[in-house]
Amino acid sequence: MNERRLTKTAQAYLEKSDAERIQYCKKDHWIGYQSAVTLLELLKDKFNEPEQIRNEGLLIYSDYNNGKTAILKKFYDLHKTSLDTLNENDEHVYEIPIIYFMAPTIPDEGRLYSLILNELCVPHKPTEKVMEKAKLVEHYLRKLNTKMILIDEIHNALTGNLNKQRTFINDLKQLSNKLSLSIILAGTREAHSALSISGETASRFPSIELPRWSNDKRFRSFIATYETCLPLKEASNMVYDQQIIDALYNKSDGLIGRTVNLMKKAAMKAIKSGREKITLEDIEYLPTL
Repeated sequence: MNERRLTKTAQAYLEKSDAERIQYCKKDHWIGYQSAVTLLELLKDKFNEPEQIRNEGLLIYSDYNNGKTAILKKFYDLHKTSLDTLNENDEHVYEIPIIYFMAPTIPDEGRLYSLILNELCVPHKPTEKVMEKAKLVEHYLRKLNTKMILIDEIHNALTGNLNKQRTFINDLKQLSNKLSLSIILAGTREAHSALSISGETASRFPSIELPRWSNDKRFRSFIATYETCLPLKEASNMVYDQQIIDALYNKSDGLIGRTVNLMKKAAMKAIKSGREKITLEDIEYLPTL
């Protein structure tokens, strides 16, 4: 076995069966690459902002499958509900400081409020009037001291009737104003285009692009770090094989999600074949029939 660096968990999995190691290869692993760390710091700053008359939100946009969801979920996991919160009397207080959900597939106020109430664990009737849901949302967001709302796949709610789209976004802005909330949106370039039509909306949700990778030192560093999460018995040393690096980059189109999936599939093939290391032939998204 070649000596190389593995995470503690990956190292422990070397003693497990092939089936268990293959299952582990399918798991997601957080890699703190530069763009992701920068976005997490930006989100932290917004999360910790004091109450303001006009809270500024944020739109994170990029091509599909490029890491937006992973970053939002990582931030959510770092700041989600804790039962250890204490008030000034040292009493345990139940709070939900942050919620995360996927945007509804149409710009519908009722669905938006239902999604928020679901994340706050508030019983309600889906068929309840929009105004009644809005009152519940405001009451419980305030009661549970919610500071930030993360809405993923926002482009889904920015299609169809333009008036409904405007109403949907205005509802988000009103929630932010009334409760001093930071509302973070994530979506594709279509979301960026839709929110840029109105200057006022664009100013409330300034946008930042999560770019595709370039085939450079940062990309190779990401590959090297991800390899430490793969429980293979031999070192693949992908970072030193330019053909493998080029294949990963070209077949992923520079998208982090596809890059990770290519490495997962390659690692599984390496285990099944008994080679225990990734070769150029393993870098393929789907098998040739």
